[in-house]
Amino acid sequence: MPNLPFGVVPFLYINGLEISNNATTPNTLLNIAAGQARDSTDVYQLVLSSPVIINAANRGLNGLDTGTFAASKIYAVHLISDPVTGLATGAMLSLSATAPLMPYGYSAFRLIGYAMTDSSVHFLPGYWSGNNNLRLFMYDAPQASNITAGASTTYAAATLTNLVPAVDNLPVWFAVDLTPAAASRVMSMQPFGGTGDAIQITSQVTAVHVTANVLVLSKLDAGVPKVNYKWSAGGGDAVAINVAGFEFYI
Repeated sequence: MPNLPFGVVPFLYINGLEISNNATTPNTLLNIAAGQARDSTDVYQLVLSSPVIINAANRGLNGLDTGTFAASKIYAVHLISDPVTGLATGAMLSLSATAPLMPYGYSAFRLIGYAMTDSSVHFLPGYWSGNNNLRLFMYDAPQASNITAGASTTYAAATLTNLVPAVDNLPVWFAVDLTPAAASRVMSMQPFGGTGDAIQITSQVTAVHVTANVLVLSKLDAGVPKVNYKWSAGGGDAVAINVAGFEFYI
């Protein structure tokens, strides 16, 4: 059966339904593993008994909810089901994480993850991990933010549009590459609008790159996910702030 009665499993339960993408041509495909979950209203239990493939070139069930597959976007991946007449459970992409346009006959859905596209309208390759409510996505190669040679000595924003979902207090993994103009200079990061130094990295040798992976919460600024960074001193310093991945709850 595609749907089980209310009360069989715990609040907002989810198990399985892992996303994967082998990034081969045509790389408009996402694989969704079998699994089950409560729907977004916690009323229905949705069961995907066997894996399905989403093809973003198609519309509706196991495709895109509406419009044309687009470049440089974050797509929400939803499990969708028909709890009334029992149409086949499947999956669907949408630009909305909370209100996908449902195919005819379908009325229940659950967000199960996110997938990002590049400028060539392909899914960016990456890796999804986790089979319960807390999940992790890591890019195959970290993606550049707007800070590619930053040297601000006061906190300035790194904008993460189209790199991470617009979710407040989202844990984001960054791959940073610092080029210090002198030893013992400090690069700090914090959530956007923060007051303290959440992360600090100290240079050791003049002009020698310092690389690190750090976890910082992104916060929304008028709907845009951002973090802040700064250098302790100016003049010749530079930092590239790249997004390596993010953790998310579903």
